[in-house]
Amino acid sequence: MTSKSTADAPKRRLSGGRIARLVGLLLVVVAVVVALSYREELRGRVTKAFVPTDEDPVPVARLTKEPFRLTVPAIGEIVGLGSTPVPTPNTRSGSLKVAWLIQEGTFVKAGETLIRYDSTDARLNLERQQNTLDANQERSKLTTDKQTTDEKVLGLDRQDAEMQYDYVMTVLPEDETIFSKWEIIEAKIDAGFAKERVTFLNNKGKTQKRIARSDQQILAIERNQAQAEIGVAEQTLNSLELKAPSAGLVLWRRDHRRDPQVGDESFGGQILVEIVDLAVLQARVYVLERDGGHLAKGQEVVIRLDAVPEKEFHGQIRSASTLAAALERNSPLKYFTCDAQISDAGADLKRIRPGMSLKGEVILEKYDKCFVVPATAVTTKEKNDLVYVQQGSDFKAKTVKTGLSTHGQAVILTGVEDGDVIALRNPFETRKLTLPDFSKASAGDRRGGRGMGGGPPMMIRMDRR
Repeated sequence: MTSKSTADAPKRRLSGGRIARLVGLLLVVVAVVVALSYREELRGRVTKAFVPTDEDPVPVARLTKEPFRLTVPAIGEIVGLGSTPVPTPNTRSGSLKVAWLIQEGTFVKAGETLIRYDSTDARLNLERQQNTLDANQERSKLTTDKQTTDEKVLGLDRQDAEMQYDYVMTVLPEDETIFSKWEIIEAKIDAGFAKERVTFLNNKGKTQKRIARSDQQILAIERNQAQAEIGVAEQTLNSLELKAPSAGLVLWRRDHRRDPQVGDESFGGQILVEIVDLAVLQARVYVLERDGGHLAKGQEVVIRLDAVPEKEFHGQIRSASTLAAALERNSPLKYFTCDAQISDAGADLKRIRPGMSLKGEVILEKYDKCFVVPATAVTTKEKNDLVYVQQGSDFKAKTVKTGLSTHGQAVILTGVEDGDVIALRNPFETRKLTLPDFSKASAGDRRGGRGMGGGPPMMIRMDRR
């Protein structure tokens, strides 16, 4: 008897499980039928709960000018002391030979000589161009004297030709009863020759003036060229002493681990020495790509170090990268790299070491007085920024000038007055609630065989029109 009861137990449990599933399925079907029967009433209740009434007030705020500082966070590290490279000057010769070089490790003041270059070639070139200029001036003087003499001789010849022509025309024989035909013809030939000689000398005078003008222009071109070359030579001579741009410690810039030496050729822009400023630190800061759209040289940087927690350091950006790059391999985050100069380290220099990590912020813009409002208060229409100023029970749109803004705040510079009350959103926009279509969702669920329990949750979307 006991064995029979034990054998029937699984059958009873199986039958009970089937009954439970049937009851659950029946409850689901009843719930679907009830939802389909009362879906319109349910839609109306939800819509009534979420749609704003006509008396829904527009949020407003009173404007007050205040200082505002737009910053972006940054991370980075200390890379060392500030240094200023001193490049070789550019010259026409292309390269300069080092004649004297200051010793490495020397402390210098601003304006002291760091390098002297060989001036032999520059002095020879200056002397050669000076000789060319002197020769040009002598040629100009001789040419001027020769032109003056030629003009006087030509003037005398032209005067003689005119007098001869006048005489020939005065004594020209025309009476055939007195003079023979041969004498008359010969006299006319002499008159024509005298006339042609006058015309020739006049044309010769014009040609001589053009030639003289051309000679003077050629000499002027040569003179100007020589003067320009002299100026270049003098400029080269003046730049053959490389001065220190600031005070600091002199370090040599080594090429392939080789020290610079006297007699080396140095080309324009090549750096042989650099000045290390022992009072200035250099930091490398990184700004996220999304925040680095307005980075620029000269912007202020505020830096905090864990090693000196009680003090903030200030500096300026010396250079900023134009492309963002990842700091770690395969990292999705990209950063803009900026080199900053910290000038107020002072006595804390002994506590700071290269490689120390830092946190700080880059000040993109500082406003002494401006209006700071939520970004939703500014509406852009046709490339104009508008705010809506309350006037009585109505609002009037005003065009404003905005500055750099954050993601959630807007900066207004001009266009409104202190004390104006503005709307924090467009008061002429209406908000419309959109509910899902329960009938379509139910039909889709039935086609998918999921029922109400397996469908997507009810979503309410709010659109601004």
